[in-house]
Amino acid sequence: MKSALSLKLIGGFFMIIDFHTHCFPDTLARHAVSSLEETGGAKAYADGTVGDLLKTAHMANIDISVVQPIAVKPQNTPTINSVACSNNKIGGVISFGSVHPYYSDYKEELKKIKYTYKLKGIKVHPDFMGVNLDDPKMADMLSCAVGLGLIITIHMGVDLSHKNCVHSTPKMLYDILPRLKGGKIVAAHSGGYLYSDQVLKYLVNQPEIYIDTSYSIGYMEESKLRKIYSAMNPEHILFGTDTPWTDRAESVNRINTFGFSEEDKMKIFCKNALKLLEIF
Repeated sequence: MKSALSLKLIGGFFMIIDFHTHCFPDTLARHAVSSLEETGGAKAYADGTVGDLLKTAHMANIDISVVQPIAVKPQNTPTINSVACSNNKIGGVISFGSVHPYYSDYKEELKKIKYTYKLKGIKVHPDFMGVNLDDPKMADMLSCAVGLGLIITIHMGVDLSHKNCVHSTPKMLYDILPRLKGGKIVAAHSGGYLYSDQVLKYLVNQPEIYIDTSYSIGYMEESKLRKIYSAMNPEHILFGTDTPWTDRAESVNRINTFGFSEEDKMKIFCKNALKLLEIF
């Protein structure tokens, strides 16, 4: 049964979509989460398995978890997408794929993602991939994805595991946007974790750009987030948590602190994601 909070905010939809989550195969989850906790200096709120993803979703009254995997190395690309296809068979889960820009057959892999696996989009994390967002190979790959109509989620700004080596800034995204015209680009972490000034300067008025609220809510300075959310078209803001790295129920509740209208809350929690994912 949905909480009073969900019923009030979502009205007749009775739905919350978490657009930015992570999970790993059960055999790898413990090691992966432990390693990321150590390198990032942050404590996980879940164990990184699909089972715990569903459990924490139920506890936070979240209906759909959109998984955003990362092909850290070129050779990981096919396996990542095969696992994503398997995860899509689980109720309450929609998994994106991922393609490393230096994967030799990235064009065919993107076609496979679109037409064989029928995934909605891809996620790239330039820090973990070790490739700048404005690298020509990255721009080529993302342009190909746009041409196929795939949604692209991009890690933006500082990652706690790579604090001193940021490969993905709002300015970099702005510089390659001419290659991505007509695309659907989700700039994660409110457009760029700890890069609010660049988000306001380069991203808020771009028609291709969406942002998600993952991790940034509760961790970035609230006054700066308010400026971003006020400047952004409310139809281009998506709710996200970055689980397992946040308390999902707390992330839901924090949306209430930003003065969104009831109509805009409904858009952020579900309507925008439903439209973007073409789920009607």
